[in-house]
Amino acid sequence: MKFQVQVPASTANLGPAFDCAAIALNLHLRVSVETRPQGFEISYRGIHKDRISISDQNLVVKAIKLASPSAGSPSLGLHLDVENEIPVGVGLGSSAAAVIAGLLIGRHLSGAASNPEEILREALQLENHPDNISAALHGGMVVAATYADDESASKHGRNSTRQVRVLRTEVSPDLQFIAVTPDVPLPTEQSRHVLPDRYSRPDFVANLQNTALISAAFFSGQRLSPEFFGDRLHQPYRAPLVPGIEACLKFRHADLAGIFLSGAGSSVMAVAYASTRQIGESLVEIFRTHGTQGSFSILRADNTGAQLRSLG
Repeated sequence: MKFQVQVPASTANLGPAFDCAAIALNLHLRVSVETRPQGFEISYRGIHKDRISISDQNLVVKAIKLASPSAGSPSLGLHLDVENEIPVGVGLGSSAAAVIAGLLIGRHLSGAASNPEEILREALQLENHPDNISAALHGGMVVAATYADDESASKHGRNSTRQVRVLRTEVSPDLQFIAVTPDVPLPTEQSRHVLPDRYSRPDFVANLQNTALISAAFFSGQRLSPEFFGDRLHQPYRAPLVPGIEACLKFRHADLAGIFLSGAGSSVMAVAYASTRQIGESLVEIFRTHGTQGSFSILRADNTGAQLRSLG
């Protein structure tokens, strides 16, 4: 059996929509799979090879074994050829893509149906970001939330599994995304650690208002505006971790639709209607003036999501 899965990158939080919204992007993780009589082998090609394990600690492998425990056992050998375009550790959903890819592979090997609700439920065991995993699976722009299957069990402290509820919409081809990535990774654990335990009511309400505006604009196809992407819950605390992020978030341009910290960082994501190269160069220069080197990529939304195809 030979087949391939392809899963897109994603940019999450969109400024104020902390842990509940994301957009799939046209950078991809591709994993080609070949079953063999015995043995397990994984090869890797692509960006940040030094940050990728090619052992059973690889996230793709962990997800495969979660969905299909017999994979890689003496009774079912596997060769995985991983080709990755998604930068690792910079807030572009590389972990979510790996988990979704592995779950799709494991389910295909075991003959299980690729039920989206079950895939996302399983994904939460390895990647606790419902926004990223939902965008990686479904494509487009998603809003997502997690719910306990048994609310009464949750209230009384008993164990309960979680499910992800998702709504999605297509992203307009008029929008372009400029991912500006400094040469400084920002592990999610570190960026989570700097967040406060409590927020003021005005800060919380401001984020709710902007999240509602962003969601309404994407789902209705109306024009975006940079002030929609203002955030008071995470960006003010994370931005100081990498010199230049704070200044980038204040950048404005006539063609700019919005700008925000991508996921937990360190990438800054600009959304624009035009002038994408000029915007990208300006943001790289802002990082440079703060002593941080970086680069930019001009991307589009991926409205297709994860795909699986036979290789014959």
